[in-house]
Amino acid sequence: MVDLWSPQIHSSPLNFALYAYPWGKTNTPLENMKGPRGWQRETMQEIERHIKANDLRRANKALMEMWRSADASGRGIGKSALVAMLCDWFRSTRLGATTIVTANTEQQLRSRTMAELGKWTSMAINSHWWEVNAMSIRPAEWFGEAVKRDLKIDLGYWYTAAQLWSAESPDAFAGIHNHAGVMLIFDEASGIPRPIWTVSEGFFTEPIPDRYWFVFSNPRRNSGPFFECFHKDRNFWRCRNIDSRTVEGTDIGTFNKIIAQYGDDSDEARVE
Repeated sequence: MVDLWSPQIHSSPLNFALYAYPWGKTNTPLENMKGPRGWQRETMQEIERHIKANDLRRANKALMEMWRSADASGRGIGKSALVAMLCDWFRSTRLGATTIVTANTEQQLRSRTMAELGKWTSMAINSHWWEVNAMSIRPAEWFGEAVKRDLKIDLGYWYTAAQLWSAESPDAFAGIHNHAGVMLIFDEASGIPRPIWTVSEGFFTEPIPDRYWFVFSNPRRNSGPFFECFHKDRNFWRCRNIDSRTVEGTDIGTFNKIIAQYGDDSDEARVE
């Protein structure tokens, strides 16, 4: 607890990731890895700079800014792994904070997104703090009771949860407000319709320092809110396009076969 809540880790998701997971340890899923991939490190370092900038704004009594980033990429770069590490960092260091993760289907949330989150939480040095369920990760009973008793922190909104959306009832997706912090993550964001993006803006109306909105997707559509993050709305987002062939640990041979089969300029090559 002393280490994870220290300023060096509290304000640095990269330091959290390097400390919390068994990088290079034999008989673990990470035994052949020295740390997060390059693009993951860059994201975490940008978040650390964002936090330090907000600390200065707060000290100067200026309005603090929220984080909004959009990443378009091919397959296999480790988007879900980054999401898992960010969720663990946020939940572990922002006591009482809320993290919402959404995607296009319940099957995707259960079998892919939450499965990946559970895998990383189980590897973390503080895995015993948490109870992992099919659609949420919450404080374990002993830990929650201790934090509530000793630190007077409310447990009602302290979780990482997979939340479904409905284009017909977008208001059902709204309603999260938490002074301890809010993180919202769109997985496969290109398939999430505009009404859900619109109600999501309401998550961030309170001027607190810890407000994060991450959207990730393969670039499957040439219209819609995710597409617009990189075009008419690009001034409001930290945008990045990542070629899977440039990311360490991906199977370049597979991508070369796609190019050979469909061509450099094909939609398949652009998306995958």
